[in-house]
Amino acid sequence: MGAVRVKAILSHCLHFSSCHTQLAGLYRSSPALGRYFSHAEVHAVRNDSVVFEYRLTFMFPEEHLEELKKFTLSREMVFNVFRQFLYDQDPVESGTTYVDPVSLEMFSVL
Repeated sequence: MGAVRVKAILSHCLHFSSCHTQLAGLYRSSPALGRYFSHAEVHAVRNDSVVFEYRLTFMFPEEHLEELKKFTLSREMVFNVFRQFLYDQDPVESGTTYVDPVSLEMFSVL
């Protein structure tokens, strides 16, 4: 099995545990990425900060390594799934767990 790690920085996510639960649920339920999603780690950048670092781990069979890394598990695909989720959220319903979509930064960590 191979693994792809993605690191994301979010600001304005006020409840650490709620953001972690939402993020893991998002990728587990994704039709494109759910079967490859392994786990998410969440770390506060600073103790008093509303900026969090996420590390997502996706596991996949070695025999499909190149195809999956180029297309299905590309940085763009992982980013776009998250970005679409953020744009679909309702600021009023989300309350303090609302994340401004423009605050998302994502890059691959291999």
